[in-house]
Amino acid sequence: MTYRWQEAAAPEVLRAGPPPRPLPPVSELVDEVLAELAYTARGHPHPLEHLEETRRVLTTALRAFLDRVEHGPTSENRDALVRVFRAFGADEAGRGRTLECLHHGMRVAAAVTWRRVAGSGAVSPDRMAALGDEVFAFQEEVSAAASEGYARVREAGVEELRRRRSRLLEVLLGESGTAPTPGALATLARSARWRVPERVAVALLYREDVEGPSAPAPPSDVLVDLERAEPCALIPDPEGPGRLRSLERSLRGFGAVMGPTVPIIEASLSLSRARELAELVRSGAIPGAGLSRWDDHLSELLLSRDTALVAAMARRLLAPLRGMRGPQRDRMADTLLAWLESGFNANEAAERLRIHPQTVRYRMRRLEELFGARLREPDTRFELGLVLRARRLLGPLE
Repeated sequence: MTYRWQEAAAPEVLRAGPPPRPLPPVSELVDEVLAELAYTARGHPHPLEHLEETRRVLTTALRAFLDRVEHGPTSENRDALVRVFRAFGADEAGRGRTLECLHHGMRVAAAVTWRRVAGSGAVSPDRMAALGDEVFAFQEEVSAAASEGYARVREAGVEELRRRRSRLLEVLLGESGTAPTPGALATLARSARWRVPERVAVALLYREDVEGPSAPAPPSDVLVDLERAEPCALIPDPEGPGRLRSLERSLRGFGAVMGPTVPIIEASLSLSRARELAELVRSGAIPGAGLSRWDDHLSELLLSRDTALVAAMARRLLAPLRGMRGPQRDRMADTLLAWLESGFNANEAAERLRIHPQTVRYRMRRLEELFGARLREPDTRFELGLVLRARRLLGPLE
């Protein structure tokens, strides 16, 4: 990273001859900054928990700044300053703190330095405006160096946490090769900063909107891995209040096919069930927008479980329609299903099909001729309902 004050030497107005009086000693400035930090500590995060470290950092910064005022920036001055504040930012990130303590400390140091230098007479009045610009530019560059060190550690920590969570997800889905003991699972969960729930559900994720965000942003306790061959998420306590609504909102351009809720040790079963539902979504048999739940499509899953068996039933039960042409056979099958689903009510069946009731009555008279007394048998009606629903779901089977 190139810092702004590295790009050119200090302005000539700051370097034009030695100052008429000595600059304030660095040690005095440091003591005054520390005293003011202590005074303003209430309500502000501040770096006084480690006094010696704070003194060292302040001493480095103030000495570098005053040296620049007198002589302009040097490579030695620059490099030392950047190393110190990169390390400071990295240390704050490693301790899980923010940089607010640095920002507050630098604001106080800038105010103290400006006040003491201006009051010392070491800088002539015509140089004070340029000095003010340098104070605030220096403050910005110090913050930039610290932010760079902070970001490096945070990014490394985020990546390490992502790897640990991916490993935990792999173990929970039974893909690690060995079943973990409760103690090993608890250790993995702690390292991934994840609370082990009693029940979970697994959802397979897929992109709906190619122009949307590159990744969903689910709640922090959801384990997500988008780099798997099957991108998926493990959702803790999915039946909790508002959980599914929150998950659906967080998908942001992604769809999800979610398996059933199971005890955590059976997470692989939820994944297996989600794959079954995903197959129906991919085939178009079930609409796949948003969040599709396994529990909401049990009849479709049952009918698609053994298509050869359902096809055999369809050939036997729908044999009376076999002599019709394809479009006519489809119309008669749809009418029969609507009639069964509406409780044998022609008017309601017509509404379902969006045709005239007389058309339904005409077709039903024809169907009664074809099927005969079997249409009045409860068992036959039940089986016809099954194969006709399967036909609607999977296409012609007979």
